[in-house]
Parts: sequence; C-alpha cells; structure tokens
Amino acid sequence: MFKKFAVSSLFDIRPTKAYKMNNKDLFLKPGKIPVMSNSSVNNGIGGYCGLKPTEQGNIITFSDTTTGADTMFYQEKPFIGYAHVQGMYPLQPEKWSEKKFLYFISAVSKVAGNGWNYAVKFNRKLVAALQVELPVIASENPNHKYTTEDIDWNFMQERVEELMQERVEELKNYLKVTGLENYELTEEDKFILSAEKNFADFKIEDIFERIFTKCKKEKFDKRSDTSTEPNEEFCIPLVNAKLGDNGIMFYGRKKDWETQSMCIDIIQNGAVATGTVYAQPKAVAVLWDAYLIKPIKKITSEKILLYLARCIEKITKEKFSYDKKATWERVKECKIFLPINAEGKIDFEYMEKYICAIEKKVIADVVKYKNSVIETAKKVVGE
Repeated sequence: MFKKFAVSSLFDIRPTKAYKMNNKDLFLKPGKIPVMSNSSVNNGIGGYCGLKPTEQGNIITFSDTTTGADTMFYQEKPFIGYAHVQGMYPLQPEKWSEKKFLYFISAVSKVAGNGWNYAVKFNRKLVAALQVELPVIASENPNHKYTTEDIDWNFMQERVEELMQERVEELKNYLKVTGLENYELTEEDKFILSAEKNFADFKIEDIFERIFTKCKKEKFDKRSDTSTEPNEEFCIPLVNAKLGDNGIMFYGRKKDWETQSMCIDIIQNGAVATGTVYAQPKAVAVLWDAYLIKPIKKITSEKILLYLARCIEKITKEKFSYDKKATWERVKECKIFLPINAEGKIDFEYMEKYICAIEKKVIADVVKYKNSVIETAKKVVGE
C-alpha cells in the first residue's frame, strides 16, 4: 500500500554551506574532502580539497540550476557545499539509512520528471511541495489518516536490497555475454603499463584543427527545436557547457544540423565545466559555449581519440577557468605531452594499446566490486 507525502513533511531543505572563494582558490589545498557542484555525475562531486567540511553526511543534495532530479544524490560522508547546491536534512534522521535515501530519491525522480528549465528551476520551494509516493503499513481502520509515522521503512530498505541483488545478477550476465570477464592482462599489456616511454611536447594547433557545425534552420528556437531526451526526431547530440554526459544536454533534428564525428569537444565556458574535454567519436553538433577540434592526421580509433582528449584536458583544466575562458585562440597555443616512437613521431599505436590495457584494469575493478557486492547481498538474504 502506498500513500503520497509532501517532501516538506520529511525534510528541511536549505542551501548547503560553502566557502566564499572561487574555484581556483578552493582547490589550491589538495585533500580528500569532496566539494559539491551542480553536476549530474560523480554523485554531484566537482572535486576534492583539503579544507574542513562544511556539512555532515547522511543527507541528500541537489542543484537548483538544473532541469530535474538528475542532480539529486545521497551524501554519505561530510563534504563542502557549493553555490546553488541544496541540502535535504531529514526531520527524523534516526529513521533513515543509505538504502532508504536511495529509495526516496528514486521516488522523487518519478514525480519530478524533466519539465524544469532555466526559467523554472528545480528549486527548494518546488521540491518541498512535491508529493512523493511511499509505502505505508496498512491500517485496519478504513478512516485512518496516514502520516509519516505510518511509512513502511523496512519495505524501503528491503526493496533496494532486492534491486541491488537483481542488478548484480544482470551485471554478471552482461560481463559474461560481452566477454568483458576476460580482463586478465597479457604480457604485452603489462609491458605497455610498466615500460618507460619517451614523450615530447607538441603544440595543439600543430596537431589539431578547429572544425565547425552550423544550424541549418534559419529561425532556431531552443525551446521547440531541441529535446532533453533523444528520440527518433531529436537524434543529434548537441554539445554545450555541461559537466558530465559527454558534454551533451540537448538533442536536435538531423535535418537542422551539420555534424562532425571522430572529433574532440572542448568546453570553453562554465563555472565548473570550463576546460573539460570529451572525445566525440559519433556525429555531434555544437549548441553553445563549446567547440570541436579534429586531429589533422586521420584517426579512426576511438581509443586514440580518448587518449588525446585526456592529454588536452590535463592542460586545459590547469590553465583555464570561468574567469579565463578556454577559447580556441588560447588553447591552440598550449603544448601537450604525447608519446613518441623511435623516429620521434607521435606514437598513435602506443596510445591505442595503452587505453586497451587501462580498460582491462578498469573491468577488473568492476568485477572485484561485483564480487564484493554479491558477497554482501548473500549475507543480507541469509545465504
């Protein structure tokens, strides 16, 4: 049995506390304390620093600058707040656990939808008024008025544990079907990861050229000519100043846009996203605050493209910020460190083999995580 409850009956929603300093100063002191951002990835964490946390864990955070509940995350550990990041503080903290928070976030996502935009923000007032459907312990009295005291907390906990176990089984099957369980490093992989390699500096404009995508529609209207979800009509990813999701926030019509593929996307603007770089192997177009570059030498390997993107981002994230945009005129003058072969030329073959070996290591970590979750799930269900 389920009943609807206003979010305000369960949480006090207020802005998280943040240090009054810009991004550059905030991250000057390295450390392990997470700093929240307005991101929809990485649990909302924009980076880490060595300052004291401003907030305790065991709460939910979300950003009021986005178009829905995609920035709503459970924060287990103490962290540092950030501008526009809101905190959801449970009125009865003793009732909550990690899995119950996760259940609640899922319930919010169902009712919040994606009907929010920069004009109608996902703010704390609107979130507090949302009616969320939660399980309750049924009363024998047909006239009983249900309150938060009737919420079936055990069901929420057990349902998430059940879903976690199902996902683990799905992961096991996926790894088996796709052959990704074959993650053992070969001798060549081990050599690639351990061998000393010669590198050299290369000016970005000597390796890449800027490429363009134009909107072919004479009177373009973002509200009617884009979608936040891909579908048959809106199938062209549009890159812009977004952190996460490969820089893609909107989708356009194929007939409306010129596109480019096997290229690299550099975000030139944004409080957090400036200098972020993404490999774009498939057809994309540019909406705003970003641009595309392409290797002058023809590249057909996604792995090489990914390697190059990471090399560029290492420089752009260090050199550029919201106050100093990562424009092409600035970026093209930068130098990146790339592997070279015996002839002193860029070693693209090494890049591909290196990424292949790293992928195997990542898969190994996923398999280890899967195995640990399986063991935990078995303990939960008493196997």
